[in-house]
Amino acid sequence: MKFIYKIFLLVLFIPLSNSYAQLDLSHEIGVSFGPVTMQTDYGERNHLPSSTATSFGIAFAHYLSFYGSNYNWRNGASYFSDHFKLKTEVSYYFNNNLEHKGRFAEQTDSFGDQIRAMKGSTKIFNVGTQLEYYFKNLEDYGLLFNDSNKFAPYISVGFHYNSFDPEVSSDLGNYITNPEVLPLPWQENAIFVEKDNTFSFTFSAGTRYKLDSFDLFIDARWQYFLSDRVDGLDAPSEFSGSKFNDTLIYFSVGAIFDLSNFYSGR
Repeated sequence: MKFIYKIFLLVLFIPLSNSYAQLDLSHEIGVSFGPVTMQTDYGERNHLPSSTATSFGIAFAHYLSFYGSNYNWRNGASYFSDHFKLKTEVSYYFNNNLEHKGRFAEQTDSFGDQIRAMKGSTKIFNVGTQLEYYFKNLEDYGLLFNDSNKFAPYISVGFHYNSFDPEVSSDLGNYITNPEVLPLPWQENAIFVEKDNTFSFTFSAGTRYKLDSFDLFIDARWQYFLSDRVDGLDAPSEFSGSKFNDTLIYFSVGAIFDLSNFYSGR
């Protein structure tokens, strides 16, 4: 698997193939931050108040546009270059407040005590790429004298490599020396707190808002991990709370800067 990861990272950062060699490319950089809600084995699946825990994320991105920064009707722009951007991103999420909620945690028996006592945290480092599709023509949107079309809504799909570092504890004691402090589904081979990695798919929707020297944007991302251990838990599949891989939703706001503005002194 390590070889596959190296190949993925190599492909991710190698310049685009010669098929784009004749295009006049333009570059942007962006930064965003916002809350992250996680859907994990903490809490009940399909019960939103118990299956989500809010954390925080920050991301840095590079945007590649397939047309030049200067508008020219003779540049041979295609539908692809007029509506797509390639986004490469590095992001970091952390959550220090994973805990069980819902009907099981409200029980007054020993199982309820064990459920309430379980605590978790996780840190996730992501690197990947997304292809953004804009509903409006990007060259028209980027014109200096375009003051009427300030919004540029988009959708995107992506593929990310993720490195995660979860932790699990119990208020009742050390589960390593005394496994019985944990609820039954997690007492045997269901805790995974070593650093690990996986891949994920992302689906996003958002919009840009054009200002004089940069763009503001808001984005909502759903991220599906190809692992059920991002939170450190992976109980047997017959336990209803652990049948699915971990997912998250990242709501972010940020700013995007066109690098050509810096080169031109604007």
